[in-house]
Amino acid sequence: MSYQNATKYLVPALAAALVILIAAWAFNLPPVSALTDRGSEPLELSLQPSGQVTGFPYDVVQVSGQGTATGTPDLAQLRLSVQVTSDTAVDAWTTAAQKMTAVRSSLTTNGVEETDIGTSRIRIRPDYDYGDDGRMLIGYIATNGLNVTIRDTGTVGTILDAAVTAGGDDIRLDDLDYQISDTTDLEHDARAAAVQNMEAKAKQIAESSGRTLGNLKVVSEFPGVGIGGGDQIFAFAALSDSAPYDTPVSTGEETITVSVYGVYELR
Repeated sequence: MSYQNATKYLVPALAAALVILIAAWAFNLPPVSALTDRGSEPLELSLQPSGQVTGFPYDVVQVSGQGTATGTPDLAQLRLSVQVTSDTAVDAWTTAAQKMTAVRSSLTTNGVEETDIGTSRIRIRPDYDYGDDGRMLIGYIATNGLNVTIRDTGTVGTILDAAVTAGGDDIRLDDLDYQISDTTDLEHDARAAAVQNMEAKAKQIAESSGRTLGNLKVVSEFPGVGIGGGDQIFAFAALSDSAPYDTPVSTGEETITVSVYGVYELR
């Protein structure tokens, strides 16, 4: 077995063993070899694929909890590009570069820092027409794309309008995504809510079973924090040189979700 394959199976096994040892310590169990169930048969704790730990020496309830916290995004991530078709590769490439220079200038003029503008893709390829006579070269397509971070969400509409004006018919708006730059406080609130939700569920289960909820013995957080965006709206008004326009944009909200898992005694 190769080193990579050995690592692939060894790491999950060690993680499972660690969970079992923590659970055993939490319940003040003697060494596994000293635990017996039905005579001399060792009592073993095991981690199930569902994430539950089985083999506890007395009654427990295993529950999960989920908590959320919602905040307003404070920055926007914009992906845009220009795409130019021309008879020659040089002309397509040059025109795309000129259009992108104008777009970049419109971004910085409207408050976007140079450090928040990065080239995401740049390419040129032949353009073919496929007819009855086979493939025929009809020109070249050049694409020049940017990733843009907008730190003042109140200027997004103005920035979009300016970019479209600068790029003209060759502009492409690929994506607009609102984000919260620092989710630490929201994660803290969501985590506290998740633990409260977990405990409330455990109490309900205990009471419904005619039992009393004991101490929390094992608790863990599921890896990863879920971040979900609310509705985000942007729609272009009719653009014309004679009438002002202002694209309506809504930031929506971001929801942070934290999930936890716990094991309580049942008395």
